[in-house]
Order: sequence, then structure tokens, then C-alpha cells
Amino acid sequence: MAEPLYGTYYPSIDTKGRMAFPNKLRDILGPEFYLVPGKGDRFISVYSPEEYRKFEETLKTLPGNDGDKVRRIFHSATDKQVPDKQGRIFIKDNLLKYAEITDEVVVVGASYRAEIWSKANWDKFNASISLDDIGSVLDGLVI
Repeated sequence: MAEPLYGTYYPSIDTKGRMAFPNKLRDILGPEFYLVPGKGDRFISVYSPEEYRKFEETLKTLPGNDGDKVRRIFHSATDKQVPDKQGRIFIKDNLLKYAEITDEVVVVGASYRAEIWSKANWDKFNASISLDDIGSVLDGLVI
């Protein structure tokens, strides 16, 4: 990806699972992108086609039966999106349930991907990290 994804956005989502995906992120991701269950926390990862291919290549390296299971789960849950003329995307029920999204949504840029969070999970995530934690991680990094 030529340009990193960054920023925090608060789009609305309707009862059908449609939401306006932020223009700034859409411009960088391109005309189509992939929605994938996030790793670790309850969010949806959003990858450009280029970054999704890298993700798939990483999945291919997972060995054995467990690797097959993980690939099967991720590929069955992944959804390719092409925003409509209003810039809206449709988030399938399985991804909404995975990310625990029921009403309020937060979209964040996370460098090579975007993330779609429920506002409640995003707030909980932010509350779990202090400025001291961030400082400790950044210690020794030359910026």
C-alpha cells in the first residue's frame, strides 16, 4: 500500500448492516476491499486487495490440520466489498456478530489496514491502555 491508513471516524450504520465507509480511507484502499475478522480483539479488518493477498500468503504458512482450520474459518468469513455510489458498504451478519456491532461504529486507520469496531469495544480497548503503557512501548524508539 502506497499510503498508510490513519484517523478515527464515527460513521452511522443502519439496521440492515450498511454504513458509509470513510472517504479518506476509501480513497487509499481503492474501489474494492476485503472485510476479515480481526486478530486478537473483536473488530473487522479491512484490507486493500494487495494487503489481502499478503494476509492470504501468511495464512498459507500455517502448518497442518490447525492451519487448515484457521484458513477455512477466515476464508469463509471474509467478504469482498465494492462501495455503492453513496460510499456505503454492507457488513454481513457473521462479521457484525464477530465484532459485536449492534449500533454505534468506529472506523480507525491502522497503517496497512483499517479496522471497524463497535463503539463499546473501541472504548474498552482505549481504556485498557494508559499513557504510561504507550510511553514504555515507545522507550528507546528514535522518532
